[in-house]
Amino acid sequence: MSLRLTVNEHAFRTHVGQVIGSTPGIIPVVKGNGYGLGRPFLMQLVSELLGPTQAAAVGTVFEAQDISAPTPVYILTPVGEFDQVAIPSNAIPTVATERDLTVLRNKGWKNPVVVKLASPMQRFGVAVHEFLSLVQQVSAAGLSIHSCALHLPLHQTDDEIAEQLTTWMPLIPECVTVSLSHISATQLAVLQEKFPDALFEVRLGTALWHGDKSFFSLHTEVLTVHQIGKNNTAGYHSTAAPTDGHIVVVAAGTAHGVSPLGNGSSPFHFEKQRLALLEAPYMHSAMCFVPLGQPCPQVGDAIDVQRPLNSVAPDITLWV
Repeated sequence: MSLRLTVNEHAFRTHVGQVIGSTPGIIPVVKGNGYGLGRPFLMQLVSELLGPTQAAAVGTVFEAQDISAPTPVYILTPVGEFDQVAIPSNAIPTVATERDLTVLRNKGWKNPVVVKLASPMQRFGVAVHEFLSLVQQVSAAGLSIHSCALHLPLHQTDDEIAEQLTTWMPLIPECVTVSLSHISATQLAVLQEKFPDALFEVRLGTALWHGDKSFFSLHTEVLTVHQIGKNNTAGYHSTAAPTDGHIVVVAAGTAHGVSPLGNGSSPFHFEKQRLALLEAPYMHSAMCFVPLGQPCPQVGDAIDVQRPLNSVAPDITLWV
């Protein structure tokens, strides 16, 4: 075993089903590494629960390649000049600038698009004062608007969300769907009451797949353990041991997306104790250090790994 993800299948599927059932107009987001579960698996689950014509969203035009018709697929990031790949016919690409339209036009795109709206996220999106101009450019390019997307920051209040929509709603053409992210079912109900004529849909990724992290556990195993004396060196950079102890080599590294935490701490734990790193993980392994006298794992022991699932590449996914 290198990096193993264990999933409580019944609890996970129950959670996903409950979120889908309580969220009208849901658009499952299936991007990146598939939130640690893989995009093919998540798309299979979407089709199983919502049918093969249920729209889903991916991050890039490259991720859209493996989602075939009849499934409509939103491409959340605008297609760029470097993206030398055909846009699938079932795709709904995103535009936020005139340049985005130029790229699509150069690729011969004739189908509907999503117009991305600026939000406090301050990533990409057309500003309020440029929106009508972009709408006219979309029309001049012979394209229609499928929906207008607003990517909201996490943890906004109901009033903050409503304030943004109050700004945008008078500008959005009638019968054009407003696609929202990071919105709960309760917040959606409040917005629908406040804007009764609006057509809303909700893009959900993290809340849908990772809404309860207790369903998941990430482990690696100990490959070898050996003693090292104080100031003796080991590793790629000949790092000196701070005291007498043991080097514990575990089978997970940067090739799995496993790296130190944001504060530099080790992501590895044994018996609820953090294992210090001798050096940062590299490729398929990492070297930990356990001072003499402290609980030390043995070869073959399972080690807990603390990393977000949307950034790791498990070798094995075990459903229990």
